[in-house]
Amino acid sequence: MTELQKKQTLGVAVASLICGCFFFIPFLGLLLGVAAIVLGIVALVKISNDKEKYGGKGLAISGIVMGAIAILMIPVIALFAAIAIPNLLRAKISANDALAQSALRTLATASETYATVNKGQYPLSVQDLINANPPYISQSYCYETLAGYIYDCQFSSQGYVMTATPVDPGSTGTSGLTIETGGVLTSEENF
Repeated sequence: MTELQKKQTLGVAVASLICGCFFFIPFLGLLLGVAAIVLGIVALVKISNDKEKYGGKGLAISGIVMGAIAILMIPVIALFAAIAIPNLLRAKISANDALAQSALRTLATASETYATVNKGQYPLSVQDLINANPPYISQSYCYETLAGYIYDCQFSSQGYVMTATPVDPGSTGTSGLTIETGGVLTSEENF
């Protein structure tokens, strides 16, 4: 072959490089990484069998390397997932616990304010708090499920007892909460 003749770059080598370029995309990168390795090996075999005619050895090697990186990233991604997912779940549970405490305190404050305005008589239902003019609260909470907690409210003219219980203890919340007349909030962690 003369110096003026140019080697033909194998399309398989180019395909190997292109597939390898997607190594950074989880799951898709894995599939394309395997394809990059296979195509790169096929290209290297063809190139080594006919060195005079075919070029693209560097492209094929680059594709193989990036494909290998894609496969080696799987344990790294799995490790990050193993660390991040439990932390995210704990954060969600903590947020649910804080919201439940806040909701019970809001209900208690509204009930105490109602009693102050009505000469010591507490509301007989959550509707007394919502339908007042102006309303003491804008959302009922009572007898609803909100952010992983079930709320229950008991009203009488002498006081109230309101509870928030996790729908799935340990998964949606850590403890059952109770607030009683006077705004005393207690927590029960043993279910």
